[in-house]
Amino acid sequence: MSDIDFNDLLRDAEQMTAQIDKENTGIPRLNRTLSQIHDVTKKKLAKTSNILSTDSNEINASILLAAKGIDAPKLTQTIESLNIQPNIQPAAKVSQISDETVSPFDRLTNIEHLRDVDLPSFLKSEKESVLTSIIAEARQKTNQEIEDSFSTSNELEWEKQKQKIMTELLGSFNPDVSVSNTTTSSYSNRQAGFNPQARTVMNDIELEFARQIYLYNQKILNKEQPKPDLIKTFANFIKKMNEKNLEDLWDMIETMTNLPPMDFDQKLNYLERNNSEKTQLGYVNQAISHLERSFKDLIQNTVNANLKQAKLGGGLGTLRLVSGYLRLSSSEKYHQFSEETFDDKQPLWPTIYLCIRCGDIEAAKSVALNAKKEDIANYLDEIIKDSRNNCRGRLNHISENKLKIEYKSKIKRVNDAYKRAVYCYLGRYSGDDDSINEVLDNVDDFLWFKLNSVVFKKDQQSDNMTFQEFQAKMSVEFGEKYFTQNRNPFTYLQVLLLTAQFELAVEFLLKYETMIVHGVHMAIGLYEKNMLNILKNPVSSQLIVVGEPSEPKCLRRINFPFLIRMYTRKFECTDPREALEYYFFLRNLKVSTQISGEFKRISNYFALYISELALETREFEVLFGRLEKNAVRKPGIVDKFTNDEEANSIISLVAEEIENKGLIEEAVKLYDLCKQHQRVLELCNKLTSVVVTEINVPNSNRDRLKNMVMSIALRYKTETAITSKAIPKSIIRNRSFGFIS
Repeated sequence: MSDIDFNDLLRDAEQMTAQIDKENTGIPRLNRTLSQIHDVTKKKLAKTSNILSTDSNEINASILLAAKGIDAPKLTQTIESLNIQPNIQPAAKVSQISDETVSPFDRLTNIEHLRDVDLPSFLKSEKESVLTSIIAEARQKTNQEIEDSFSTSNELEWEKQKQKIMTELLGSFNPDVSVSNTTTSSYSNRQAGFNPQARTVMNDIELEFARQIYLYNQKILNKEQPKPDLIKTFANFIKKMNEKNLEDLWDMIETMTNLPPMDFDQKLNYLERNNSEKTQLGYVNQAISHLERSFKDLIQNTVNANLKQAKLGGGLGTLRLVSGYLRLSSSEKYHQFSEETFDDKQPLWPTIYLCIRCGDIEAAKSVALNAKKEDIANYLDEIIKDSRNNCRGRLNHISENKLKIEYKSKIKRVNDAYKRAVYCYLGRYSGDDDSINEVLDNVDDFLWFKLNSVVFKKDQQSDNMTFQEFQAKMSVEFGEKYFTQNRNPFTYLQVLLLTAQFELAVEFLLKYETMIVHGVHMAIGLYEKNMLNILKNPVSSQLIVVGEPSEPKCLRRINFPFLIRMYTRKFECTDPREALEYYFFLRNLKVSTQISGEFKRISNYFALYISELALETREFEVLFGRLEKNAVRKPGIVDKFTNDEEANSIISLVAEEIENKGLIEEAVKLYDLCKQHQRVLELCNKLTSVVVTEINVPNSNRDRLKNMVMSIALRYKTETAITSKAIPKSIIRNRSFGFIS
């Protein structure tokens, strides 16, 4: 613009004016002076400057917001639609919005908004919101817990009723439930005190177990000496079933419980007896003997099946049996690592190991002497001499330490795995460094080897496990999952039994429906031998309870009364006699006041369960007997197990409960049965007072009550003087009953 002078501008202005006049567009003419034009120009210039300044600020603001990730047009729209009313959101709700969904603008508006909020009001609102949310959450949780508890209670109640209904249906109406002829015939030879009903719900094996229980209880009641071994009785019965697995199971149980007599102080509890060195040594010896006997039987059966290849000849004994076994093609693994041989090119160390594994130390010694292994023969001879004093011989500590040093320095690196195994056995080296894994290729060999290396007192200088530590390793560290995976479940049961963890074995058997009967009777047999860890105060309905925190993790306690009741629940309504045979085992278990409930005078679980059974079945005559016309009580099945005092106490308690339920006539009969004459007369007066004003019609309630009351009154009148003194004279008078005209 500096190149254009004023004259040019004036000329251009005159031309534009002339053009406007020429065209005559209708625009009015404005005649302004120079000062007016100057003023207008200033105003226009000022307005233009303001516009340029505002646009520059907006441009700079847009650039700044864009650099921060904020959309300026969206910001303008949001501000225009912003609600200026106060709206404080609870913290609980605000926290639910994730940071990812909140835009920078939302954060900015929240911050700007909080500047205008009253802080005390905000905190008060926030506190109320938190309290409200907590109350609502607690209310919802409480309602859910109530619904769950109610639902669980209904399910349990229904299960009880369903079981009771099914038991009654099976016992009364099911013609398909039958007992085999052999079992029924075996029962027919027994006394009348044990005669199963035709419609029993017990299967054949349950009936046979019940028969053995009946015979055992008869011997106990007759006080036969010596006391019979119930587990041995069960094992002999199982052998007749010709089922290999069950026979092996009960043979194992019999072996592990057949400990030598031990004189313990009567004050010692189960844990103190069970954890004693004598008891643990007995368990280990029995387990090793069982494993050695089983292994020898296995070799014998294998050789008998291949006599031609074994070439036994005419000799007998373990050495000849092992030699024949090593000639079989199935024993190839014993020749794989063998470096030394002896007579007839037999592998030396596998032969010694197999003789030891069969439990024949003498045979192993003869092999060592024949192969000129005098040092090994001397060690074996020392074990033989020590076994004369102890059930299972051991080397002295000097010999053991010498063998361990020799093993770690030299023998451990030899190729013959069976030579390493023999040295580990002699020195009681646990072999935890996997140096003899080739030998321990099955559970039986593993248990046999480890049991031979356990100790019973912890020695800081020895790395051998104690027996309790080995028990925990088998059941806790390894556990059921390890042994049952890709194996027969019977393997884990075998491990539990051979490590004397009987409570866990019972728990394992109860998991399988077909094995429940064996688990229950195993527990009964162990209880009779004082080898079962039971709850002292079995208040809860838990069957298996974990030990206290201070006790070993593998320890379990069994609720023995609950176990018996659980088992008899199936048949107690249809076979009450058999149920009482099982209840008899509970005669020495005291009942706590928390359990006894209404039966305050019940002293043991035997009496408690009989009372509950009587109330449930109403078979009062079967259980308690009845009074004959000559006032002599005919015994019931309870009298077989109790004396008169205990029987009368049980009958009295049942009568009280029946009376409380409103069954007055039944209560009168029970009170009469237990010779509570005063109570009988009180209830008779109560009954007669109700019907005394009624008309005497034959076969009516009045007539029936009259006959019952008069028979009682006449019988009491003729009884002994001691009895009659307790009877008021007003009751003895016939006219006081109001029935005789």
